Formats: sequence, structure tokens, C-alpha cells
Amino acid sequence: MKDKKEFISEIDLNKSSEGCSPCVSECKKINQRINKRNLSDINEQEVPHILNVFNF
Repeated sequence: MKDKKEFISEIDLNKSSEGCSPCVSECKKINQRINKRNLSDINEQEVPHILNVFNF
């Protein structure tokens, strides 16, 4: 009987309880940039800045 290998594309990352440290840090930065505003309240010019992740 062949063992089924699990490929990275078959892993459901939405079921993960925690993210990696760099990703969690970037999500916190995005949340701070949004500052509890509705998406409709965000200007189009702000979107690239808000979604700019891993900006070194």
C-alpha cells in the first residue's frame, strides 16, 4: 500500500491556531493602519500603504 504524501497545497492554513511570528507582526501593523475604520472609510490612496507587508 502506498503512503500518501501531504503536499503544502493540501494543508488548510485556515485551521491553524497561530501564525508565524513575522506574519503576526505584519497583521498587527495592518490593524494599526486601519485603526478600526470600515473598509468604505479608507481612501484608495491609503490601500497600498495599508497592505504593504514585510516592508524592510
